[in-house]
Amino acid sequence: MKPRRTGLLPATAFGAAIMLLGVGVIIGGHLHEHGWNPAALLDDLYANLGSELVGMAIIILLVDRFAARRENQRLRRQLVREMASTDRGLTNRAVLELEVQGWLHDGTLADAQLSGADLAGARLERAVMPGAACAGADLTGTNLSGARLTGANLTDATLDRANLEMADLSKANLQQARLTNADAALADLSAASLIGADLTRTDLTGANLDRADLRGADLTDCRLARARLSAIRWDASTRWPSGFTPPTSDDAQEET
Repeated sequence: MKPRRTGLLPATAFGAAIMLLGVGVIIGGHLHEHGWNPAALLDDLYANLGSELVGMAIIILLVDRFAARRENQRLRRQLVREMASTDRGLTNRAVLELEVQGWLHDGTLADAQLSGADLAGARLERAVMPGAACAGADLTGTNLSGARLTGANLTDATLDRANLEMADLSKANLQQARLTNADAALADLSAASLIGADLTRTDLTGANLDRADLRGADLTDCRLARARLSAIRWDASTRWPSGFTPPTSDDAQEET
């Protein structure tokens, strides 16, 4: 015995039924008003059909636009999830697709959850990522030049040899992060937390470090020419380049 079918009619069958009902209503209304007059009936059908087709076209366009928007939103979420992967091949593919779609620069990655992601060598120049959670992420050799990472969490992240030139890292959390041999020339690190960060041989030429917290940071062989260092915090455990005289710090004075 075949199972009994239940549920709603398929959309195509339902649409066909509505269309037939509509035609029946038009014919019935015409017969009621005018009796059997084929020429007048065709005139009524043409007039009604034209307006109905216009209405259907508008509905189809709106539905299509809505469906495309939902698909874009789904794809965005999927690519951000893939970007958070520990699989470098998957993250690189996601970054490339985000770039093609223009979603690296439109705020799609604001507050993105990318902790622990393998983004080594990724091309994220000028990416807009304020507030992104990148704790423990591998950003070795990643191009973040001109990127906006205001307030991002980069705790314990690896940024060795990363390109951070002109990047905005103001108020970012870089505690215990590794930035050895990184290029951070002209970067904005104002009010950033660099407690315990490894900045060995990092290029900070012309960088803005005003109000940055450098307690326990290692700046051995770091380049600090023309860097702004007003109101920074550092202590006795902060390591400076040989021969460099840092500005005074209340934290350092309290320990002496």
